[in-house]
Amino acid sequence: MVDVLTLVERGVRRAEALGATEAEVYAVREGSLTVMGSVRGVEGAEGGESVSVYIRVAVGKRLSVQGGLVSGVGDVDTIAESAVKIARASPEDPNWASLPKRLGSTPTFDLVDSAVKSLEPERFVELVKRSLEIPKELDKRAFASEASVRASVVVKAIGNSHQPPVSCEQTVFDFGVEVKAVEDGFESGFYSYYVAPTLREFRLEKEVEYATRVAVETLRAKRVGTGVYQVLLMPRVFSSVLGALLVPAVRADMVQKKRSPLVGRLYSQVLSEQLTIVDDGAVPNMPGSTPFDDEGVATKRKVVFDRGVLRTYLYDTYTANIDNRESTGNAKRMGASNTYPDATNILVLPGTSSLDSLVRDMNRGIVVHGTIGEWLSNPVSGYLNATVTHGFLVEGGEVKQAVKGVVIAGDAYKLLKEGLAALSKEAEAIVNYIVPAVLLSGVSVAGE
Repeated sequence: MVDVLTLVERGVRRAEALGATEAEVYAVREGSLTVMGSVRGVEGAEGGESVSVYIRVAVGKRLSVQGGLVSGVGDVDTIAESAVKIARASPEDPNWASLPKRLGSTPTFDLVDSAVKSLEPERFVELVKRSLEIPKELDKRAFASEASVRASVVVKAIGNSHQPPVSCEQTVFDFGVEVKAVEDGFESGFYSYYVAPTLREFRLEKEVEYATRVAVETLRAKRVGTGVYQVLLMPRVFSSVLGALLVPAVRADMVQKKRSPLVGRLYSQVLSEQLTIVDDGAVPNMPGSTPFDDEGVATKRKVVFDRGVLRTYLYDTYTANIDNRESTGNAKRMGASNTYPDATNILVLPGTSSLDSLVRDMNRGIVVHGTIGEWLSNPVSGYLNATVTHGFLVEGGEVKQAVKGVVIAGDAYKLLKEGLAALSKEAEAIVNYIVPAVLLSGVSVAGE
């Protein structure tokens, strides 16, 4: 078994010996097991282990990032040689200052689960098998078209020319189930999922029941008339909207490139006073939690919007140096590329109203459980555009019919400032978001 700390230390030494002014090595070992199922039953399990190494070097202000899968310690030398060679031939980056000069770790909890780490096929096969059975037991019109479990254990280490490496171990459990419902020629489906480091909050029956209920209740969904509605975005939809529009806008690299509507808006009232949004990289049992970011800088809690006022952008070291600030511990990387700032875990402080009361208080609105296309909304302008796939029309506080195929649109910042009517007191953890439902007023809906 290749030791990631050994890979980091060797890679830094080798790159410096070849003439790198600075060198950084990021090494990851991941073991995983995936179990898949369909209407035919459990279809099998597959797993394995891989080790990846990525080396970032600077030769003066000339940069290069190289890396990929490795099979042994010697492969690190080859990657280092390639990185230094390409850096020498690259143009200078006038904004380059340095790699992080201070690495560290933030105390984290509930990021390793022995049951997940064991990667025992029998345990996860049984979960998939049971998730395929439950929909039929709940409603004769429903069945699970697919279900999957993926368990992984990740060990990573990062070090550079300025600091010895830091390392950590984390597990990830990923469950998903697609439930279909069929009756009298009508068909509907809904996907439910759970992603977290541990099984502590996982409830198989809850996830499958939710998917089954929405699939069955939206069997005869249809479009409603075009107009202006109240719209209640359930937590899973609200988190997706935040990820598509708000998170990109607070990334420092997007701000510096003038590709954010929040350029020059620090310390101004951007959202409703009801909205306080926090980025926290050390929340227990959240997949975005980690002791340090992808540069080895310690993660931390920071208030991004304080009662609607923009308090900070999210920085990695490169963007922080440009603005003469410190990294906020938000560096991310995708393979052999430079880091960029991104959210860790996004927390939206809940409101005081129950979900039931929010629905009862709706005069004419749509409760939205599922959408598609919001990821195509424009984070540069802040314009929201999403198609409702699973929703319910509410009139006078009563659910009247299932809704699909209508488009909700509008200026997200205007909706989240002037149009925000209420936040639910119930909040839900959805991957790396913990958010309530949000009730918006004055939302344009394009329907029939």
